[in-house]
Amino acid sequence: MPQLRQNIITGEWVVIAPERAKRPSDFIEALEKNKESVENSPFLVGSSAWKKRFKEYDTKNTYTIANLFPAFVCDETMCETRSYYPEKSFYRAKSSVGDHDVIVIKDPKQDLFSFTQKTWEDLLTAFQSRYIKHSKNEAVEHIMCIYNHGARSGASIEHPHAQIFASPIVPNYVQKELSGSERYFNNNGVSVFEDIVLHEKAEKIRIIAENKEFLAFTFYAARFPFETWVMPKKQAGHFEKINPTERKSLARFMRIVLSMIDKTLKNPSLNFWIHTLPTTINEAKHFCWHIEIAPRVARYGGYELGSGVVIDVVSPEKAAQYLRKNA
Repeated sequence: MPQLRQNIITGEWVVIAPERAKRPSDFIEALEKNKESVENSPFLVGSSAWKKRFKEYDTKNTYTIANLFPAFVCDETMCETRSYYPEKSFYRAKSSVGDHDVIVIKDPKQDLFSFTQKTWEDLLTAFQSRYIKHSKNEAVEHIMCIYNHGARSGASIEHPHAQIFASPIVPNYVQKELSGSERYFNNNGVSVFEDIVLHEKAEKIRIIAENKEFLAFTFYAARFPFETWVMPKKQAGHFEKINPTERKSLARFMRIVLSMIDKTLKNPSLNFWIHTLPTTINEAKHFCWHIEIAPRVARYGGYELGSGVVIDVVSPEKAAQYLRKNA
């Protein structure tokens, strides 16, 4: 029978419908090609984009450029810098000041599921370096790194690349996590993220991988089939403060987790993003940075869009079982 599950952090509800459950093979489709093939990629080394890179952020495997079509702009002269109330003060608007990076993988033949250990280390290094740079911008309140793989994920260019959004607002879902985790801490005197780690390790049914520093598990109130979270075992609010040893361990761990997803779902379109504290908060005992991984193997229908309540047709426990087979 279907079951309603509540996200312990945000309070949001999802429906887990196990009787509609599908095997991983039911989700496998030919990966759609993106609009720009690798051969015609605008990101190749030597391209005009590469020539405009921020050279001081180069690594062996990555380079960083400004997004050509930014969601947030660093040049304040390009937009209004204050809040205002248009249409006779009926609505509220705010200038989209901030920054928007693209982190490009130099080798176009690699993709998310075939990144080497060193590529992962360089990608995380680039993330961390740009996080630190953007956090010094007084207009920026939150920084989020994301990766889109495959056409279903929203990626329009096949050449492997990530993005960093430095925004003047705290994103809606991050705000829900902040509010929910603070409420949990005030009620229980402990971080909900610490309790999640302890609970998942005790139950064992959703854990798919673990090492000394990190834990990976399918999320109890999953919004997507095979939704997987990667969390540090030690409470820490800011991703950008990880040390070199942790960064190397995380690179190795992400390779393992994504390999399991790839072997189970056969190169699915996928998004992942990093949730970290806003730049305005030095530390918070109630929040822990984490990575959320969302394979894009199902589409939302009218109920999901109209209600905000997601129906997940694969239980997280069954998803973890499938993923562990490909450990």
